[in-house]
Amino acid sequence: MRKKNILAIILIIFLILLTVLVCLDYTKGFDDFCYQIITVNRSDILTKIFKAITFLGSTLFIVLACVFFFFFFWYRGERNKSFIVSGVVIISTIINNLIKIVIRRKRPLVLSLVVEKSFSYPSGHMMASVSLYGILFYLVLKSNLPKKVKIILEVLCVSLPILVGISRIYLGAHFATDVLGAILTSASLLLISTNLIAKKNWL
Repeated sequence: MRKKNILAIILIIFLILLTVLVCLDYTKGFDDFCYQIITVNRSDILTKIFKAITFLGSTLFIVLACVFFFFFFWYRGERNKSFIVSGVVIISTIINNLIKIVIRRKRPLVLSLVVEKSFSYPSGHMMASVSLYGILFYLVLKSNLPKKVKIILEVLCVSLPILVGISRIYLGAHFATDVLGAILTSASLLLISTNLIAKKNWL
């Protein structure tokens, strides 16, 4: 638990430093480099694929997923898990909106392939993805599922947020630092949440 707390503090420090650099507009070179690397082979097929992937981090999908897992765990008699999944995602969403309002970063000035109206930093899709799939990863890790099933689910829980993050940059919806800021924020929240879950013995 102590290690988790220390790691969470380190991530929060990095998040603060990154946020300061974003506010001072010192991340342009890094953001441009990441955008060029990710979009170098842009094509119609890739665009369709990434639009499908980015949906996995959308508000609609995340809400539907939370509702599904709420009733899934409730039906199985694991009511704590129902509230844990929904609670982590809700807190993540609140934090994301608060940071967006404070920082008020505008979206990238590139040809965006998706329409977005909210502020850019940090990425809401990425924060929701890391929070949802991250807490599911933790629940799978602590479950009694067969080892092979665990590995498959864990790989899925890790891969999906990464792909969502790449899709946000590819589609021109976010800067790379928006995605990085979202990862640091949600990872910190997950560490604090899982530490609390273990401490209170909620599983």
